[in-house]
Amino acid sequence: MSAPAANGFAASSVPVPRQGVSGQRFGEDYIVLDAEGRTLRGLNATAVHVWGLCDGIRTARAVAEQVARDYSIDTEQALADTLRFLSDLARLGLIDELLEVR
Repeated sequence: MSAPAANGFAASSVPVPRQGVSGQRFGEDYIVLDAEGRTLRGLNATAVHVWGLCDGIRTARAVAEQVARDYSIDTEQALADTLRFLSDLARLGLIDELLEVR
């Protein structure tokens, strides 16, 4: 694994939760705990869906294409939004970019 590029994720990047990071539903919220036990709260349904698709196999483009199909939205808009979200998660230390697909 490597750290994400400074400018964020590319469509060909393969996102995977960072080792030690976990997520779970807590009432109405979805909580993501980083390896140090800090939390990121308030992921909306779409963000939780994207998080679940980050499996170390799919590229960011494949994640966005699945989101576009599941929510009947424009693929290019889904890709732009997904890349922005993945870049935010990377800056928070919650996901990594794989150099090679598992």
